[in-house]
Amino acid sequence: MPSRARVASLFVALSFTACGGAGGSSREPSMAGGDTAASRGRAGADIPPAGPPVRVDCGDFSTCAIAEGGSVRCWGRDKKGELGDGGGPDRSNNAAVPGLGRATALALGSEFGCALQDDKKIRCWGTGRIANDGKVHQRARATEVSGVDGALDIVASGLIACARTTSGVTCWGGEPKTIGTPPSGAFSQIATGFTHACGLDDKGGISCWGTGDWAPRGSFSKPPITGAKYVATGDRHACVITRDNKVACWGQNDAGQLGVRADTEGHKKPVEVPGIDGIVKLVAGESATCAIDGNGTVRCWGGNSEGELGLGKRSSDERPTKLSSVAQVADVCLATTHGCALTKDAKIVCWGGNADGQLGDGSKDRKLEPSNVRW
Repeated sequence: MPSRARVASLFVALSFTACGGAGGSSREPSMAGGDTAASRGRAGADIPPAGPPVRVDCGDFSTCAIAEGGSVRCWGRDKKGELGDGGGPDRSNNAAVPGLGRATALALGSEFGCALQDDKKIRCWGTGRIANDGKVHQRARATEVSGVDGALDIVASGLIACARTTSGVTCWGGEPKTIGTPPSGAFSQIATGFTHACGLDDKGGISCWGTGDWAPRGSFSKPPITGAKYVATGDRHACVITRDNKVACWGQNDAGQLGVRADTEGHKKPVEVPGIDGIVKLVAGESATCAIDGNGTVRCWGGNSEGELGLGKRSSDERPTKLSSVAQVADVCLATTHGCALTKDAKIVCWGGNADGQLGDGSKDRKLEPSNVRW
């Protein structure tokens, strides 16, 4: 199966040819890890001072976090403008994204990022159909998303982003036929994969939309689930927190991402993940899954070829294993080759692939165990 990076680059290249071009701006100089005038850019006066981190999200090869004051700070790959500064060299130290107000939620895709601001508007940056305006943007700075009013939350992964609003769900980022149409009705929570999304309804049922097996009549789009409390989806699998705070997953399991021995079946019915209980938060990466329990303990399973599970080794697949080197975790994110955790004492640690500086520790060395982010 082609890597996310190759698929995303090909998709954007083809879309750009079809559309005939789109916006973006030239890159201003930036200083990694500091709020100099250069790094603040045009909207420097609007960037709140950086406090301790309160949210973190992983893009394919970049990472961003929201600081207590509402500013967004990013690090990692910047070839496609993923760091919000118009594109440039990769950064292994964080710097603020210019042109944003106070952010309350954050979501990263393959080559773009988005922030929900306290005025309920969403601004996105990077490369792709990031603004819901019919254009393919190249290395764009923060740009307001069209047609999304009253946003309550935002999620993104791969090519697409979706916002839950007071009137329903709006998705953008790929061709309309790639995104599909969200089912009618209200969702209390949504999650996105590379080219699909899933929503949790008020009865704890799940509906998915997008392409292939995740299309409305696809094999994985309507699993026999009720009473679910939370949903997360990777590229080819999805998981829920069940009514009794356990985890059940369905979809492909070639890397053990369902929490059981890897196989080549397509699991239409959810499989309960063994040894997992008391779960309060769940995330899914490309082919991996992590869960946080009520004590702040993280357990991860699935693909680990780049050390993206943080277990101190690389392997083709892993059964649920405790991330023993990190405790009291408040939030966690997974992407293609890396993961990050935010602890309850406001520290960020990251692990896995680091060729683009996405671990934020000042290096580009792979880390098989969590490494402290320079904040």
